[in-house]
Amino acid sequence: MAASPRRLALLLRTASLLLLSSAVSAAEAAAPDNADLASRPLSPAQIALFETPHLQAIDHPETLRYRYERVGLDPLVDSVTLHIETIHPDGTKYVSFEFLTGEHHQFFPAVDEFKGNPLLMLFLEHDVREMKQQFGVASAYFRDQVRSAFVDRAKMADTTIELDGKTVPAKEITLKPYEGDARFEKLPAVKDKTYSFILSDQVPGEIQQLKIDEPADPESHAPAWSETISFAGVTP
Repeated sequence: MAASPRRLALLLRTASLLLLSSAVSAAEAAAPDNADLASRPLSPAQIALFETPHLQAIDHPETLRYRYERVGLDPLVDSVTLHIETIHPDGTKYVSFEFLTGEHHQFFPAVDEFKGNPLLMLFLEHDVREMKQQFGVASAYFRDQVRSAFVDRAKMADTTIELDGKTVPAKEITLKPYEGDARFEKLPAVKDKTYSFILSDQVPGEIQQLKIDEPADPESHAPAWSETISFAGVTP
């Protein structure tokens, strides 16, 4: 199978990736320990994203629809759907997914007794899979870096969004998990990679947008790249 344009651009970074792989192998022991992270108080970003019952207002089975867009190398417009199939007496939900379609489809198993919006979990896991494929580094390393960033490096600010022709309040959370990490000094697409999350309790499921931005890489001539999932509506 032919490599995608994005994959070809990433291959141009071979020398830097070899340096990265060896550095990561040496540094994995110093990666954030799960027990240490669990002992810290939850940050406002963690509470907003992982400890908030985003699905609480949904009281009957329905489908949340989202638009997926990838801009830059290997562009793509597709869709993601969350099927709220069962409402339990305690308000938790059984949720199944269609994450992208056709040849781009990625399987994620359904979840049960969920209060938050599992789209966040899918989005982050999708990103981890992509990072592992591109750089050949264990998924756990990238998961730990993102998890750690949520603890003390995430920024949260009030903002507004347009919904059904109205301006409504929202919150935006941003973080750069690899900023300042010398291991990624020669990989600006990783070092300056930015994650943003826009939440509003006026949106069904509360997630209005999830986005990842990567800057251009002058050495490999790879252009800027982004991946966005945006709320698109509800169907019965």
